[in-house]
Amino acid sequence: MLTPAGHIHYATDEHGIVLLDVRAAKWSMLSPDVSRIWQAIVTNGTTNGTTNGTTNGLADELAIPTGRDPHAVRQGIDNLVNQWKRDGLLVDPTRAPRRRWWKR
Repeated sequence: MLTPAGHIHYATDEHGIVLLDVRAAKWSMLSPDVSRIWQAIVTNGTTNGTTNGTTNGLADELAIPTGRDPHAVRQGIDNLVNQWKRDGLLVDPTRAPRRRWWKR
């Protein structure tokens, strides 16, 4: 299960989700579909058959009403989530933090 990193703050408005990366001093506005992906990851429980905290079932929920290929949407979601992890926006709290060795 992924959660926002400690330096990430977000707010929801009628247009989507706004992210603030405090470390990078950078604001990002997420589109409605991308906002749904973020919301599915950061909330707990179940909404519309989608298990929150994960993106399970979200590809079908986004693809089917618009006639897109669910497999392609799933790949896009996975790529986006992996990018968020690489950028440090999302972290896995169950994983032990990497130890850093400092020279003295």
